[in-house]
Amino acid sequence: MPPAPAGPASSVTPRTTPSTGPRPAPGVLVLLRHGQSTYNADDRFTGLLDVPLSDRGVAEARHAADLLAHAAEQHPELAPRRVVTSPLVRASGTAAIVAAALPGPPPLEVEWRLVERHYGAFTDTPREVVRREFGEEAYWRYRRSYAHRPPALGPDHPARAAVDDVLLRLPDAARTGLRADTESLADVVDRLRPFWATTATALARGETLLVVGHGNSLRALSVLVDGLAPEDVVDLNVPTGQPLVRRFVHRAGAEPPCDQAIAGSTDTAGIVPLVRGGTYLDADGAEHALADLQARGGT
Repeated sequence: MPPAPAGPASSVTPRTTPSTGPRPAPGVLVLLRHGQSTYNADDRFTGLLDVPLSDRGVAEARHAADLLAHAAEQHPELAPRRVVTSPLVRASGTAAIVAAALPGPPPLEVEWRLVERHYGAFTDTPREVVRREFGEEAYWRYRRSYAHRPPALGPDHPARAAVDDVLLRLPDAARTGLRADTESLADVVDRLRPFWATTATALARGETLLVVGHGNSLRALSVLVDGLAPEDVVDLNVPTGQPLVRRFVHRAGAEPPCDQAIAGSTDTAGIVPLVRGGTYLDADGAEHALADLQARGGT
């Protein structure tokens, strides 16, 4: 999705008061989808399965680390203070590779809400099999619609034990806040609202963060960052291993964020995206990756 132009400068002028002086600029949010996994390589529905990076995925993670480390040398505001990652190993492994290359290095924090979308009965199934069995129209509805859930993962499904093992390793809050049968993208957006609220508040205070997640958890996060409508997110894709930089400005007249801010949008934190959709550190590489992703059916 091409980024939309930023709004008028007058609508995002930082607030200044005699008592506090100019507010610090908001921090930068860097979003990174993990490197290619072994299941990405096999074109299978992965969902909550905990599969490793492929050799190409490790190389993509190292390339992302080099990109971000070099960018942080040129622009220190891009150096993350924290790295927040999904607990699934394809994401946490990517996060560890990238963090090791950054100044500090920054500490890693695990956030269960960033796990991939639960693909229900499609879990561990080749995409072509689903396409053939359900038909073209239903296949795309399950994959790309905002509110449509795949069929539920039943107790006798071959992937049930592996998914249950992942759920057991997540915090107690995850087992009450995460659907155990199947999810729509709208469900993923809902589970990410509290995470985005705390992230937006940290950004408003000037903290730069790197968030490492999955194709659909980052698509869902983009819904919250940019206030996307359901129809806007249908064609939104997230390539593996390509750092996406999201900059923000203070909304004119917005109050500083308070510790109790819990709403799931930038409105509470008083910041707005500078460029809708953000910018990739490697614009040419991301363009090629997105074209390849689109040719294979998207994220």
